Amino acid sequence: MSQTSVVHQAVRLVRRELRSGLRGFGVFLSCLFLGIFAISAIGSFSAAARSGLLADASALLGGDLEIRLSQRPVTTEQRDFLSQQGQLSEILELRTMATNPNNDQRALVELKAVDSTYPLYGTLPLEPPQPLAVALTGAEAAFGAVVESSFLQRFNIQVGEQLQVGKATLTIRGVLTSEPDRSLRAFHIGPRLLISQAALTATQLLQPGSLVTYRYRLKLADRNQAEPLKLILQERFPDSGWRIQSWREAAPRVRFFLDRMETNLSLLGLCALLLGGLGVSGAVRGYLNGKIVHIATMKCLGASSRLIFTTYLLQILLLGTIGAGAGLLLGSSVPWLLTKISGNALPIPLHPGFYPLTLVVAGSFGLLIALLFSLKELGIARRVPPAMLFRGYLDNNRKGPGGKIWLAILVCALVLALIAIFSSSDKRLAIWFIIGASTCFILFRLLAVAVVRLIQRLPKPKNPRLRLAKANINRPGAPASGIIFSLGLGLTALVMIALVQTNLNDMVNDTIPEEAPTFFFLDIQPDQVAPLETLLGSYPHARMERSPTLRGRITAIAGIPVAEAKVAPNVSWAVRGDRFLSYSAKMPPGTEVTVGDWWPSDYNGPPQLSLTADLAEGFGVGIGDSLTVNILGREISARIVNLRTADWSSLKLNFALLFAPGVLENAPQTHLAAVHLADEDEDAVYRAVTGRFTNISVISTRDVLQNVSRTLTRIGSAFQGMAGIALLTGFLVLIGAVSADQHRRIHDAVIFKICGATRRDILLIFATEFTLLGTIAGLLSALIGSLAAFAILKGPLNAPFNLHPEIILLTLLMGIGLTLLLGLFGTWKALGGKPAGYLRSE
Repeated sequence: MSQTSVVHQAVRLVRRELRSGLRGFGVFLSCLFLGIFAISAIGSFSAAARSGLLADASALLGGDLEIRLSQRPVTTEQRDFLSQQGQLSEILELRTMATNPNNDQRALVELKAVDSTYPLYGTLPLEPPQPLAVALTGAEAAFGAVVESSFLQRFNIQVGEQLQVGKATLTIRGVLTSEPDRSLRAFHIGPRLLISQAALTATQLLQPGSLVTYRYRLKLADRNQAEPLKLILQERFPDSGWRIQSWREAAPRVRFFLDRMETNLSLLGLCALLLGGLGVSGAVRGYLNGKIVHIATMKCLGASSRLIFTTYLLQILLLGTIGAGAGLLLGSSVPWLLTKISGNALPIPLHPGFYPLTLVVAGSFGLLIALLFSLKELGIARRVPPAMLFRGYLDNNRKGPGGKIWLAILVCALVLALIAIFSSSDKRLAIWFIIGASTCFILFRLLAVAVVRLIQRLPKPKNPRLRLAKANINRPGAPASGIIFSLGLGLTALVMIALVQTNLNDMVNDTIPEEAPTFFFLDIQPDQVAPLETLLGSYPHARMERSPTLRGRITAIAGIPVAEAKVAPNVSWAVRGDRFLSYSAKMPPGTEVTVGDWWPSDYNGPPQLSLTADLAEGFGVGIGDSLTVNILGREISARIVNLRTADWSSLKLNFALLFAPGVLENAPQTHLAAVHLADEDEDAVYRAVTGRFTNISVISTRDVLQNVSRTLTRIGSAFQGMAGIALLTGFLVLIGAVSADQHRRIHDAVIFKICGATRRDILLIFATEFTLLGTIAGLLSALIGSLAAFAILKGPLNAPFNLHPEIILLTLLMGIGLTLLLGLFGTWKALGGKPAGYLRSE
């Protein structure tokens, strides 16, 4: 028979097989649907976000090209040259304190001063509707301001009322409903306050060394000329010390975050899909077991093994396509639904659309999983002998699928792994995931089998219910190992993520606050140091750590420009922009020099630098190498003379770069202070400092930590959602295993009833069995999930680990409760089995 003829006949048989509907394939379709939905939803969201970032790049950046400087504006020559290239807009940003004069409430705000051309791209809608220029107009004591809605809540103030910033009094004339060039920043220390540059001058906040960021944005006639203009600016002003970004480089950190988030969540989705493969395998096995007589009959009538295999393979592929298609359809609609529901409230712009590559990858995962977990059962089914038709003949030792099928399974697994690796933005992480998932699958399978065999070797309990429950777990064909395996994997993922998130929150909320200062004071002018120390001296428990600070950008590492240097990803933050730096004659308290020696306190020579050991390792430099830093437009190359450790999690006053004396003392600078206070002094010190020194910005450590905790919770919720999908898939597999075993339980219930057992006895026997299985699954999940969380926290995250018994206990109870609930629900029909009907059929 030719291959074409086989396929033609197989298609006809598939049509006949499917006339009875999809009964028996509910778990099959549900498992594929959940996994494909998770992967396609994540991929579609990420693709829509990346597309939205690219489409709105100029609006997100604020222009086609942005030049950024810290603590100083551009020169007259530079401004003139920029003005000739296109429409120029200047924006100044700083953090400062604002006061509501009606109730004397004070808080930190993020102030932005704009000119008449702002914004170059996008819109700035206000409520009530009005032009921005009208809202900000004014002079002397009548300057206008616009704020975001959280500002009104923070200060308990209304539109039309006044507030004090520095030496200026401002009138709130409107509320910002969106700000296109700020929407990407998820972490804000204070609410937005938008004013004119004339109003900023009136505040008198601009002092030498003030922590002000100057942004110069250009709108070009052709935005594709942004990259050539960037090169021209770098060549024309090589010592400018500015940072230039084109619209193509807008929001690189967000894209990086999206890539990593998509990779991690997609791999968790793939884990759920792999777990769903167990449901696929169980559903196919149960379906084909019910077709054994049918298959044997077709063989007696002349059907070949190839025709049998092709028929059911096409059926599996068709059903897999239905399940995958439904998951792809719903997953691809997620960006549309989010846009429809949330609108402009999303922190990043979405560009909903059809993204074929994302859907092809997700669909490939689904069909490969369907094949991977179906081929073995299909291979066994094709080898069913015609003798199965003879009554009383049972082939208890089923034949294996054959060498060709095992080879096909291996090929499917290899293709699945390759797609997972090459579709991931982090190939290394994907490889480790494949290794970890494979190890976890093998480990849980071995543990499940080992536990069942261990129960088999245990002595028979005296309690009859325990004895019968033990027998049910050990009998041939029992789903015990499958239940432990599937439910255990889902619970393990949930335990691991819950422990990681809880420990990270503990580090933020408990460990850090014990050592962290109460406030950070920024922008302290040199002539304010002595009065501030005097003020704090009146509080007996106050303790202040203070350092002079400047901002600088690393431009070269060991003589190699940063753009060409190899920088490890974990320290790339240090070269992305301007950083705080300082100088010190004496070794700061708590500093531990690991390599090299500290300079003499009276050092006066060529520039020397102390660098933290993590940066040195990430930069690939050591003692004797040099770092070049641009500070206020001046390039300073300093030789590294020592390396030291720094515990950034403690929030103690520390700097990655510390210069020796003799280099920075005469540069315009301010001071940064970390202040430790007794709880009862916090409010008094806050009011005293902000009332007397209006230019000093006060950052509450507690507010920062709460912001970090909220961010961790949001990220953790996304991962918990994916773990929940994995757990739900495990439940579906459990339901399928129990349903497939239902006919055996009806048989057992009938035998029990004939022997005199009541429904209550049978119910307690089944309940005992499922309680034992749930307890075993919960214990294994708690153990393996805890070990995985320990490895993650102590390894990549370098964070402390606490066991949190309440999470372990919750997992154990969840495993017992859900196994008992679903197990009894799935076997309820067995309780109603009538002995007479069953005996008549025998």
